[in-house]
Amino acid sequence: MKKLLLFALAVGMGLSTIAQVQRVAVSTKAPATETIVDVPQNSGSTIAHETPTRKTEMLNGRAVTYVPIGISGNAYGMYGNPRTYVFADPRINSVVFTHRMEGGTDVDGNSRVAYDVSTDGGETWVNNVKAYSPLGPGSPYPEAGGRYPQGAIISEEGNTDPAAAYYVYNVAALDQTNGGSWGGWGLGVNPLTATDPTEVQQMNLTSEDGIYRLIPDGFTTTQQGKSWHMDANLPDDGGTFVYNGEIVLGQGVIEDGDFVYEETTVDALGDADGINDTKIAFAADGMTGYILIMSDSPSDPIDYTSYHPILLKTEDGGDTWSDPIHIQLGGADGIENIKTYWPDTTIENLDAYEVGFDRDEVYYNMGFAADLIVDNQGNPHVTGIIALGSADGWYPYENTMATWHVFSKDGGMTFDANALYNNRFLEGAVGDIVQYNRPYAASTLDGHWLFFSWLDTDKASATDLNDPNIYVIGYDAEDGTYTEVENVTAFGVWWFNAYYGSMSQYVFENEAGGTMTFEIPFVFEELTGGDADPCNFWYIDGYELSMPVGVGDNVYEDANFAVSQNMPNPAVGNTEVLVTTEVQGVINLSLSNMLGQKVYETSVDNNAKVHSFKFNVSDYETGVYFYTITIGDRSITKKMIVK
Repeated sequence: MKKLLLFALAVGMGLSTIAQVQRVAVSTKAPATETIVDVPQNSGSTIAHETPTRKTEMLNGRAVTYVPIGISGNAYGMYGNPRTYVFADPRINSVVFTHRMEGGTDVDGNSRVAYDVSTDGGETWVNNVKAYSPLGPGSPYPEAGGRYPQGAIISEEGNTDPAAAYYVYNVAALDQTNGGSWGGWGLGVNPLTATDPTEVQQMNLTSEDGIYRLIPDGFTTTQQGKSWHMDANLPDDGGTFVYNGEIVLGQGVIEDGDFVYEETTVDALGDADGINDTKIAFAADGMTGYILIMSDSPSDPIDYTSYHPILLKTEDGGDTWSDPIHIQLGGADGIENIKTYWPDTTIENLDAYEVGFDRDEVYYNMGFAADLIVDNQGNPHVTGIIALGSADGWYPYENTMATWHVFSKDGGMTFDANALYNNRFLEGAVGDIVQYNRPYAASTLDGHWLFFSWLDTDKASATDLNDPNIYVIGYDAEDGTYTEVENVTAFGVWWFNAYYGSMSQYVFENEAGGTMTFEIPFVFEELTGGDADPCNFWYIDGYELSMPVGVGDNVYEDANFAVSQNMPNPAVGNTEVLVTTEVQGVINLSLSNMLGQKVYETSVDNNAKVHSFKFNVSDYETGVYFYTITIGDRSITKKMIVK
């Protein structure tokens, strides 16, 4: 039986501890093991560290170059849920990456924040450009020391010159005005190409103004030249941060070379509701946008749905926001593709359910992290792990969880969802810090093509997410077609080693011969020792996905039926495929090997509109197979791995 992981309140923090709040994290671990300790290093302005050299190799038939970029004093900077570590602006062919700097624990150490910048699409870089500095000495860390930094590019609409653009950042700052060490934000800008010397403008905000700042997860810029800074309002309540029902929302613009920032709060949900993540994203016009809150919302409970995405929508560029829009996962009004995805036998194996359960009474949970992007029609798209659950917790295990694409086609009035990938692991430990699956959403500038990435591992001996690869899939928002899932780092030098892999919000695109080609910016961290040792960051230059323009069957919408990924996958012995249809009739299943040779075939005259195919692969050779479900003149094919 799969064991239930219970929901637990966020951990408290002491003065001597730097901790990332998981905001009502779901874990069976004791609070002490969930606390991040920023281990002091030897005092000094720098730590000797050799810069690595770039490496070029073939990945999935593409020539990809790993470009060494910045260096950080330890591995803690990329931990957590923020989305904008790496940010590309195709209009000016530029990319930035934001990270903490190298050094000890004094003022001129790893509490500073830097960015790396490329103005030729990621081929060459200027690295470690200092953008943020602590305000002075402090104990145990410098005053307003920078943590968990995010950065992006501000460029006015129509600009094509990197020299006319700005780098903008937002960092959590240890100013001790909220919850011991926490409480401040550091914000600022620098002319993008003014790297030697820098011309940084820096401002520091504290929680003394009644806005309780912590570690911002929501940060982005619009194509009209505005930055958005967002997080939940989380005052300290005796060592625990408790949500007070508000969202902290700031916006910044460049006026005559100066960074002008305004901030307000927006009512959302109820006091003490759980908060696991927050994000913000806008359509290309900068007018339609959404705030994403991941919450269990006990103040407004949703049937058979625990932690789930909740959206606030704006249609006037952020001047006003809608009431909360709950995306219901389970229950009679839940999303059918989610409710019918897992086979009966899987649900019956959970300790919360018995044979004969009602699918409208199965719980679902989304967590911990999620990401958000807006398409060219102003529709929201959310990605993250959804797992089976109960009234008391959830089951984030292989075969009971998957990475999903949750979306609306009518501006947030109704929602649908498609499973993208069956995850093996939700998390793993990197030294003393936790690495979750890190879901990311990206798009082309116009929002026509979307991309979703996450971490998992295909290492056979892995027991958790300690050997991470980056996975990615593309999606055409106009005709609803997907690419195949690709393991970005498979068979390369960084196979099983793409720690904290992150994707840019925007990707580069090129059209030739009726095919769209998309170069997707990724960055990951190389651990050179323990989690407290200096680490290198690598930019993946040249990784591309291709999608034909206006070609291909919409396997999720035009087929009038849905097909689950076989479970378990990789398959050993028995495996199972669930088919849900809108019409009754004959359902055919055929299984073929890589040579196209049919190795198995069966059919059923289905009257229930839901059928589970179960078959045994024990006699098949190890490798990749394809199973095709056909109903009438329409079919869906998916890939299966046999161990």
